[in-house]
Amino acid sequence: MKKNLIIAIAAAALTAGTTPCSAQTTKTSQEQLLQQVPVYDQNQVEQPATFPGGMEKQMKFMMQNLKNPKAAEKDGASGTMRVHFIIETDGSLTNIKVPESIHPALDAEGIRIVKAMPKWTPAKVNGKAVRQNAMIAIPFRLK
Repeated sequence: MKKNLIIAIAAAALTAGTTPCSAQTTKTSQEQLLQQVPVYDQNQVEQPATFPGGMEKQMKFMMQNLKNPKAAEKDGASGTMRVHFIIETDGSLTNIKVPESIHPALDAEGIRIVKAMPKWTPAKVNGKAVRQNAMIAIPFRLK
């Protein structure tokens, strides 16, 4: 399974602005407060958020934990999936989503792997931890 998958990981910043939630359900007061806290892009912070141990450790984590979904393999699905998320001031990852689907099984795997990540070192502005937009590109290539 993993032998059929070549993994390359790239991290990049997203465009400016927060992403409003369009859920029809009532939000808790904590969720409402979080939406009022600004979310910065990588080019707007003094120190960008980082995966613990840096890019090398992030790539190692992805290669060790990423699974090849059988349904996607069966359908011959491949391509580069982008998983977008917010790195919170405590390093936790929220608002995890795949804006452009490649295949439902690949999308689910991309979300699963980001949810499984350890807390990141948060971004900083004026020495204070801030929320930051982030994106990870995960190319899925079947042999």
